[in-house]
Parts: sequence; C-alpha cells; structure tokens
Amino acid sequence: MIQYKDNHITIFQSALYQTNSVIIETDKLVLVIDPTWLPNEVKKIQNYVYKNKKHKDVYLLFTHSDFDHILGYGAFSHIKVIASKKLNDTPDKQSIINSIKDFDDSYYLTREYEIKFPNVDISISKEYEELEIGDIKFYFYHAPGHTEDGIITVLEPFGIVIAGDYLSNVEFPYIYHSSDDYLATLEKFESIIEKYDINILIPGHGGFTNDKTEMKKRISESIDYILQVKQLLLEDKQEETYALIKKYNYPKAMKKFHDYNLTLLKKELAL
Repeated sequence: MIQYKDNHITIFQSALYQTNSVIIETDKLVLVIDPTWLPNEVKKIQNYVYKNKKHKDVYLLFTHSDFDHILGYGAFSHIKVIASKKLNDTPDKQSIINSIKDFDDSYYLTREYEIKFPNVDISISKEYEELEIGDIKFYFYHAPGHTEDGIITVLEPFGIVIAGDYLSNVEFPYIYHSSDDYLATLEKFESIIEKYDINILIPGHGGFTNDKTEMKKRISESIDYILQVKQLLLEDKQEETYALIKKYNYPKAMKKFHDYNLTLLKKELAL
C-alpha cells in the first residue's frame, strides 16, 4: 500500500484506481492529503498518522471535491481542513455524500466513521495564495478544469507539488468542468515547474515523478489529448478519438470517461 517513503513524504496508494493519499511529516507538522478509499486503507492511514504525529499539529488538505478524494474525511473530522473556497461553497455536497454511500452499498462496505462532507477551516480563495503553518510554506493555485474547485499546492522548502487529478501517468484528462480551464491549469503547471525547484510531483492517481522531463511530458500529453479530441470532433471524426486512449492500460474501463469528455467537448464546441 505504501508506494513511496522518504524522510518527509509517505504515499499510500489504494488498490482502487491507483489513488494516492499523501502524508507530509516535518519537525512541527503532519499534513494528510486526500485520505481515501477502502475502509481498511483509510484505517491504515489513520493509524500511521496517530502513531507518528507525537506532539505535532495535524492538518488535512483536500485537492478537490470528487467523492473518492474526500471520503476519508470522517476518520479525521476533528482535524483542521485546508481546501478551496469553491469546495467549501459547492452546492453538490449531498450528492457527493450520496456517491460515497452508493459506492459503499455496492460493495457491502462498512466504515468505522461517519460519512460527511469536509468542514473547511482554512479556505483558499485567492490565486497564488500563500500560507505558512509550522515549518511548511504553502503556495496555492486555482486548478479548475477537472472540477471547478481544484487547487494545486506547492509545499516548500521541500519542492513538492500536489497535483490533484492532473498529470497522471495512468489516465488521460478527465474533464468534468471545462476544457479551456483544464488547458489553463496545465499552463500553470508549466510555470510552476519553471518557477520552483520541484523535487517531486504527486498526482491524484498513478505514479509520482521526480523527473522534470517526465513532468513536462505529462503536461504535453494532456494538452495533446484535449486539442486532438477537439480537432477530430470539429472534423466529424468522433470514432477516431478512441484511438487516443488505446495506449492506456485500462482502455475498456476508461471509455466511459472518454465518452463523458466527448459529450462535454461537443457541448462546448456547439456540435
């Protein structure tokens, strides 16, 4: 379950969708990011945090409001939460909770904690908002596109980028909000990689990378996917778009996400 560990970073990767939950440990702080998925997986993350926190303050960070990223909140609900203002203000809170309950019901899963939407204590509302807690400096960037309420978080002095559901090596872009916003967010990643001395990029799903060439490759592949799908739709070649997802390991399962992208993009293009 632990995909990666060093002196400051522990990445727990779920058996489901290669979803990453991240723990950052410093001398003064423990930061838990998107604790998620199966009850036993959340329990292991919870146990790890409480075993290692000692005298340190603990904070939760949520990258966006997709149900698979917030469903572990109840296991840490007494801890202060950092998230975007748009996540805090989302009108879809109940439907997101319903998605969690539907998932658990589908697999007869029982959790030891209450399923509820995060109560945000520190709300990120500005572009390039800065925050200092303990010995971590946070730099936040709005990241709409996948969802409307996403944020990119840079953690210094460690050179960590928490990407949310962007720049995965196992998924093409899943666009639930806006393709134009998605492209703009990808441009932000380009500038972030140039601006900061980035040591590691951690996406919401798939493998992390500490290679800047790989980071740039993931950005360009995401841009290419969106632009190619748009162009093929404009040329009335929808069937040809499916070739773009064949290189991924799970194209049959991913087809529904590509189909959703097609529906959204056709609406945006007025087709």
